[in-house]
Amino acid sequence: MIREIQYEELKAASDVLWKSFYEAEKNNYTMEGMELFRDLTAPVSLSINTFDGKIHLYGYFEDERLLAVGALKEKKHILMLYVLPGEQKKGIGNKLLLYMEKLCDANEITLNASDVAIPFYKNRGYFISGERTTADGLIGTPMTKKL
Repeated sequence: MIREIQYEELKAASDVLWKSFYEAEKNNYTMEGMELFRDLTAPVSLSINTFDGKIHLYGYFEDERLLAVGALKEKKHILMLYVLPGEQKKGIGNKLLLYMEKLCDANEITLNASDVAIPFYKNRGYFISGERTTADGLIGTPMTKKL
């Protein structure tokens, strides 16, 4: 089941984001980037960033266990999409991505993909729409999909 993450689930969401990010990116990011990601996805940061309603967190739950987290900003930009390492390659990320795409109220959706995620998004109709950048240790390549 996919649904919006509630306030009392922010700690679990933070844990999923960190475990997934760390496993995927530990060899690609500097310590600065790792620390910034950890700070941005801490429960208090998630709470602050979702308070005004511009950013929404969605979770993929199986038997009430949170397996994946996605974040959608202003119904047009995917901020994050992470699946727990032991749950990858089961279609969970694809289901969560499609769910967020359906919520989009624009004619295209954008994201900044990490190097390891680019093939995942390309296989789902996204194209590279800008230069790879690094900001405060976080790496991203802009990608877009026409809806």
